Amino acid sequence: MYALLREPLRETALGAGATDEPLRALDCGGLIAVVGDVVAIPPADGDTLRRHDAVVRRLHGAVDALLPVRFGTALADEQTLAEEIEPRGDELRTALELVAGCYQLTLRVFGVPAPLDAPVVDVAPSAGVGTRYLTARLRAETQARTVPEIAPLREGLGRLVRAERAERHDTPPLLASVYHLVRAVDADAYDAAFDAALPRLTGIRLTRSGPWAPYAFAPERLP
Repeated sequence: MYALLREPLRETALGAGATDEPLRALDCGGLIAVVGDVVAIPPADGDTLRRHDAVVRRLHGAVDALLPVRFGTALADEQTLAEEIEPRGDELRTALELVAGCYQLTLRVFGVPAPLDAPVVDVAPSAGVGTRYLTARLRAETQARTVPEIAPLREGLGRLVRAERAERHDTPPLLASVYHLVRAVDADAYDAAFDAALPRLTGIRLTRSGPWAPYAFAPERLP
């Protein structure tokens, strides 16, 4: 499986998959799954992954809304696919609505971690191991969601970012990956605001890649 769409795609626009298999569009309760029939999942080497991404990019360019599916996702048959997708119809339609007309930009944040600017939850000395563990996780998750190191950039971009997701890393100097969902019509305005905000960042270095299909904004379990 390569992607999930909310509208049919002409058969001539489907093309071939990562292993040159013909692609098919299957209706799953009004949602369209783009699939290819293979004997076995191909190895996850660089060439195959690039081919898979190229298929997703081509499809993304042909429709207004697409949810990419993680490489290697396979189901036994059409009935199994429908049973996985149809009960989640509302969730998946909401996700497709979010990404409609958008692409993803990926930021990598390098440098020294900023202090966590979040309310500190006091833990009584008598608190148990479980309480202390959950409190530490809360603080870590807050920092992962906010990535305070790029606060000036976030302020500069404002409403040009439809949605943001972040992933904290424990591999210095890489601090975090931040994913921005940006409308295609806002591309030039985003670039200008991004460049204008960069001088306000201190102590970190940013790299930007994209545009990509909205991989980071697809539900984790798809299908």
